[in-house]
Amino acid sequence: LEDEDLLTYGDSSEHGGKVYWAYNHRYIRSSHNLAIGIARKIARGIRPRKWVVKLNQGFSGKGNASIDLQHIQRRFAECVVGDTDVEVGDTNVATLRLAKLIEKELATNLKCEDPKMTWLDTPGQVGFQTQMQRLGVIAEVFIEGKVPTSPSIQAVVEANDVCIVSTHEQVLAGQVYSGCRNPCNPAYRASIMEAGLKVGKFLAAHGVRGHFSVDFLASKQPESGSWDVYAVEVNLRQGGTTHPQATMALLCGGSICSDGLFRTNDGELRCYVATDCHYSENLNGCTEKILVDALECTSSNPEARRIRWNKADRIGVVFHLFKFISTGRIGFTAIGRTVEESQTLFTETVKFLDSFRGC
Repeated sequence: LEDEDLLTYGDSSEHGGKVYWAYNHRYIRSSHNLAIGIARKIARGIRPRKWVVKLNQGFSGKGNASIDLQHIQRRFAECVVGDTDVEVGDTNVATLRLAKLIEKELATNLKCEDPKMTWLDTPGQVGFQTQMQRLGVIAEVFIEGKVPTSPSIQAVVEANDVCIVSTHEQVLAGQVYSGCRNPCNPAYRASIMEAGLKVGKFLAAHGVRGHFSVDFLASKQPESGSWDVYAVEVNLRQGGTTHPQATMALLCGGSICSDGLFRTNDGELRCYVATDCHYSENLNGCTEKILVDALECTSSNPEARRIRWNKADRIGVVFHLFKFISTGRIGFTAIGRTVEESQTLFTETVKFLDSFRGC
């Protein structure tokens, strides 16, 4: 690693003796070292419109933040014209000066994806700076494009075998995961599956077993219409895309084929659109029984009849996260024979929930 000198272990004494898993691993943990790492990249000519700063072990993108350093990058370019020959691991005077400016910007202008989080600790909320010391952090270039999408693959490593389980288009609110569509765009489906297999084989060779996913960013070029695809993150765990796929596999039977499409055991295509966090004011104070009863009462409710799970046809909507229904939140997976049918079921479910009067 070119920034090996910036990585440190965690110190439990900083947090009342509490030991976090990440303390046993070396990461960038201080704003000072993070600023130096970014400054080195800027000195090498890497100057995006925005930088993304990610906490290790962040979930659903809520551990992400972004910062605009364009004004600092321009000033640096004007002051050090032609002087970008910085050796790996080197921190010259100009880069250190740049790092001091970046460190100040981190404390004042870092924008967290979690609206409750700020740089410093607040009553009842641990700040980004403290989380960085506990968990470690990484900085990445924020990739932009005319039509950016966020595809992903999900896979499983068993012994030395890697199996792609599903592909998705992730539905994001900013950088925060809110749902997914299966399968991903055919324009780059094969390429991300191939990349996922490469990642899986690498992980298998290093002893990793079980679920993992790879998140990508795809950007469409306006002139050629081709897609540039970047791998941006590996997650060594089950995630938000795991249970929708498992739900479909359990209820429909079948598996993903070499073209990245899910087919039932009798050869029928199945797709889905899912969310973990639909909110409707009409669900406030509701219970699981009330919603299930409304779905069962199809004779007086044609909307319920259209969306409820059809066991014979193996299409329809499956609800989950009933634990949070009393707060107005619910999750669901809309399973259909095509992407379009799945999206229609999803849209009709949103309408059903938003007009629900059963509570």
